[in-house]
Amino acid sequence: MSLTLIQLWHERARPEPTDVNFNTQLGCHVEEIVEMLDTLEFKNFDWSVCHNSLKMLATALKCGSEKATITDRKEFLDSLADQVVTAVGTGHCTGMDVSTACLRVNTSNWTKYGSNGQPVFNESGKIMKGDNYKPPKLEGLY
Repeated sequence: MSLTLIQLWHERARPEPTDVNFNTQLGCHVEEIVEMLDTLEFKNFDWSVCHNSLKMLATALKCGSEKATITDRKEFLDSLADQVVTAVGTGHCTGMDVSTACLRVNTSNWTKYGSNGQPVFNESGKIMKGDNYKPPKLEGLY
């Protein structure tokens, strides 16, 4: 998996990111965590207890009604790197090819760009699926 290609996609979409871009992206990240947890069934934990709170946080960050500020940049970066490592490890433990999936998702993300070669943003600054969008082919990786 090349994280450089994923970073390039983000750099192209937002060459000079702002605090608003950060909060929108953080909201998207929280939203993906909620979507992942929605695919699981827990034996002893009532996921609904925190589901709505995390979903509301993701929405609030994406629409700008909530704002997060990093208080420790080193620990924040360490956490982001650890999330990538643990995500790959979690996929590995379930027989999934996360590395190839990331390449295919990133290839798909490039198709979100409009026919003019520019990203398509919604009113909150989230990158949306453009006219050329093609979903990733993840069959055989799970």
